[in-house]
Amino acid sequence: MLWLRLYVAKTLKHFRVVFSVVLPEQLHDRLRLLILIIALPVSVSRAGDIEWNAVFTAYCMALFYLLSSSCLAVFVFTLFENSALAFCCCALVLAILNSIHQLPSLSIAAIPFASVVRFFSFAWHFDAASKGIVDSRDICFFSFSALLFYGLSVLVMERRRGNRTLGFKRVRFLFLFTIILLFIDSSLLYFRFDVTKQKKFSVSKYSTFLLSEVEQPLSITYYRNKELLSLLPQVRDVDEYLADFVRECDFASYRLVDPVKEKKEKLLETFSIYPQNVKTSSDATTSVSSVYSAVVIEYTGKTEVIPFASSVQTLEYQLCVKLNSLIRGKVLSCQILCANEFELEKNYAYIMPLLQNQGIYAFQTFLPSKFSDTRDTEDSVQEVSFTMFDKIPLLVLGTSAFSLDDSNDFLRFVKNGGKAFVATNPYSVDMTNWEVKENRRDWGINALQELGIYFKTTLTADSNSFEIAFDASKGTDDSLQKSEYIKYSYWPILPRQDFARDGMILSWPCAIETEAAVSDEEDFSVKVFLKTDKTAWQSKKVMGAFLTNPFAASKSAEQGEEVGAFPVAVELCKKDGLSPSVIVLGDQYCFSANILPYISSEQMLDLRSLDFIVSSVIRLNGEEELLTLKTKNNIDTSLFKIEGKNLKTYKKQTLGFVVGIPSLLVFLVWSFVFIKRKKFNMGR
Repeated sequence: MLWLRLYVAKTLKHFRVVFSVVLPEQLHDRLRLLILIIALPVSVSRAGDIEWNAVFTAYCMALFYLLSSSCLAVFVFTLFENSALAFCCCALVLAILNSIHQLPSLSIAAIPFASVVRFFSFAWHFDAASKGIVDSRDICFFSFSALLFYGLSVLVMERRRGNRTLGFKRVRFLFLFTIILLFIDSSLLYFRFDVTKQKKFSVSKYSTFLLSEVEQPLSITYYRNKELLSLLPQVRDVDEYLADFVRECDFASYRLVDPVKEKKEKLLETFSIYPQNVKTSSDATTSVSSVYSAVVIEYTGKTEVIPFASSVQTLEYQLCVKLNSLIRGKVLSCQILCANEFELEKNYAYIMPLLQNQGIYAFQTFLPSKFSDTRDTEDSVQEVSFTMFDKIPLLVLGTSAFSLDDSNDFLRFVKNGGKAFVATNPYSVDMTNWEVKENRRDWGINALQELGIYFKTTLTADSNSFEIAFDASKGTDDSLQKSEYIKYSYWPILPRQDFARDGMILSWPCAIETEAAVSDEEDFSVKVFLKTDKTAWQSKKVMGAFLTNPFAASKSAEQGEEVGAFPVAVELCKKDGLSPSVIVLGDQYCFSANILPYISSEQMLDLRSLDFIVSSVIRLNGEEELLTLKTKNNIDTSLFKIEGKNLKTYKKQTLGFVVGIPSLLVFLVWSFVFIKRKKFNMGR
């Protein structure tokens, strides 16, 4: 073994040459660029929230990426003596390694090789760290690839020196063989840490406690196409999370199954699971792929299904909803009562499907007075009174149809422990002419007053409101079509709050006043939990009517009108209760299928108001902890710290901080080095 020791000692000399001369030249340029872009997250943090833990892991992994790419550059420049050729080859190789993972999504022929091309992709191995996950496999990939390219550089230098000895060939073989074994065995060093503030990719204490109640075999199967991993890389996190999830339970097992490869399509159809279409496009073509990404949970002969899981954002919430049903027999549920001029299926068409999509069993009930009038008809079996389900939370949309007896039944329902969400105000809106009329007699409003909740006799308006686009056209010529944008003050935008994390748009809301003494007499405590912005005001009637036409509505408060932040949602809690008993929102129109298309973009429906309903129903079911799982991955990426009037100033400051200051620093450093070198040369 003497020859091996001598050769290793000689080889280390060349390692030191590469490490002390060639590698620093490559590292310095990349390190300077990495340091300069630190200004980006710092600038964004001035305007919004930043996940600093994810920034830290991303920069740490960027250092590993920097080391690996620099070693690759050293190898290429060592391999080619022509610097221009070496530069072109290095740029080409780095471009390929940073984008090769996208090949399966661009070509069907590359799908069978998806796992191979992902392994060689530098960008793929950087993805987890950019989300705030420390994954040993990514660290090993960059470390071992750096060692590989670094060693290859030394081998090339030795070969150029004319070394053709047997010892050189043996060391070369041992080196390459060792690198291959390191890549293969890197999975033995596996660890994965979630360092995000919200612990997005970790199993929560609620889930751990729920899984501790499992006493029989629990099976979780994830059915996913092989090609889906290339189309939606984030489903990799779904697989990782499910594997971590079952580790919390000794009785749980987990399988990852490709339903197409193993011919499981018919089986999935029995669970009402069907392939979803995912659109992929390139510069030349657009294609649609049918894929599966479903989770099937089996326990004690019962089955629950998550039809499509594309990310981990709400995965834990969905899992816990299903496990609550399987293990504890608890099902999130609510009954929906439409008690205004609208119809549930037509005017509130989005509410029922969304509740069911969130794992909430929802069904429609009716006012007792209506039920008594229709019980002799053919529909009497389907039309039932809300009073028949005193243990199921009640979702009330409008109260103008309440009779005196209905209001008494509602009060009795609440006082006997029933839970209710009431969205109402004392007005009716004619959407064809934007006219708001005051209801003559609303017994539902009277019932709320007996609980200490009152509505103002004004409408709430705000200068921070939704901008409605009105199209005007002349003839059929597209060039003559114009759009006028008007800020409609009666559609105020609520700022982000605890129970409206992304804010919300209301439609003709009415502010709420509370009387704690009245609520106290009924054994309730009252609490305000949603308010308007401070720029809101209470719009009064003019000549006995509200001026609500968008073209005539006031854009600011008139003299004598009250200005400030006003409550638009309150809750009543039993003094001995932990969850709310009654939630009241002063708006019954923001959930309407007539309004939502107005406030939504062409690509996506604005679900913030509907999500508020979902969150309220979960709270009324007494599942506050489950609600935290639903919202734990919701991150506000808006620039909420900067007011609209200061946005232009912020843009200029950001450009100066991100571009101007780094450029100035680079110029100063270059000038300093240039002057020092010039003085040194003159001294010589």
